[in-house]
Amino acid sequence: MRPHNPHPRFQRYAFISYCCFTAFAVAAGGAETGKSKVFCAGFAFSGNDSEVKTNYPISSMLDVGAADQCGFIQANALSFFKKNNNRFSKIDLQFGKARPEDTPLVLALAMTDEKVLREEFPSFHKLVVQLGFELLVLDFNQKTVEYSRPIYIELIDAAHEPFSDGQVAERVRKMIQGDDSQLFTALTDKCESTKICGKNQCTLQVRNVVIGEKALPFLLEGYKQAPNVYAQAVAEQFGALLTANAGVALLPYAKDGLNSKMSLRFEDQSMVQFKIPPPTFAVDIDVKGFKKVFSKSTDAESLWIYGAFLGIRVYEPEFQKVYFEAPVKYGVSKVVPASQKNVDEFPIVSEALKGAIVTAIEQIQKDPNAQTKVIKKCAL
Repeated sequence: MRPHNPHPRFQRYAFISYCCFTAFAVAAGGAETGKSKVFCAGFAFSGNDSEVKTNYPISSMLDVGAADQCGFIQANALSFFKKNNNRFSKIDLQFGKARPEDTPLVLALAMTDEKVLREEFPSFHKLVVQLGFELLVLDFNQKTVEYSRPIYIELIDAAHEPFSDGQVAERVRKMIQGDDSQLFTALTDKCESTKICGKNQCTLQVRNVVIGEKALPFLLEGYKQAPNVYAQAVAEQFGALLTANAGVALLPYAKDGLNSKMSLRFEDQSMVQFKIPPPTFAVDIDVKGFKKVFSKSTDAESLWIYGAFLGIRVYEPEFQKVYFEAPVKYGVSKVVPASQKNVDEFPIVSEALKGAIVTAIEQIQKDPNAQTKVIKKCAL
């Protein structure tokens, strides 16, 4: 007799975890440990199936595996979770097939952003790779996100020749392969705080991101055509820095605003859509624009200042009570050699944006009203 599972996709995906490992730790029951049972599902791409190859061209190519094997990222994610099971002290992380008495809760690492930026200089070529992830606990019964922790990593490299697609793919591979990679080094710091948030846990969410007209000229062409994709990247970067600096319970950003859902494509190619619960508090980000100002020059070079201008609002969505609202700006300098004809301005404004986000978070933490009534209440 085949045991009943509360969600067939959960059962099928749990079976993939079983296929990828030949041995499992026999986890103690949640009732014995006093911690919630959570099954490890490994890796998933965020977004609809039709968007995966477009949004993650390199990572989706790397994650292709043989018919009877896990994909590259999936295998690394599962290996990390198994080796670091003891670090998840607030949940009872388990591996294997789901049984009738098992919880529908699942731990997953979702990829949410992939950006590759190239810049050409007179004597060398620059490469910037930015990857975004979410560490998630999901409820397959209720189709809800129970816990979220954003992760944002970046690699900067230089070479005398232009970077080929194969060379970029190899660098992405190194960013996400092994326990000492950038991804899993960052993930190690998130294990201890991973938990099932109770009903009384206050949460924060980046709820709205507006990309102003004065920001568009500095963006990559793909972002100019789809500002909502850039808004997603801004929200994730803000969330990653907010949780790292303030240690708050954060819910994932939803592109479609009030229709707060998160679509995930799992390793078995199944698509599941999860509802993001209403947050206790929300953050609105208005990327008003970017600006460059000439500073000075010599015969050999010129100095430019690039600025990012944001509007930040922290509030309670239900009653629209505002706890913090302020404009934020941040500038970075850029030296341009006289021989350099073209300047890729997106990496520069990205640096300015990061500085503006960090400045905004510092101001929120220092504001007595926001600190007492929002940050402390949302602390994990």
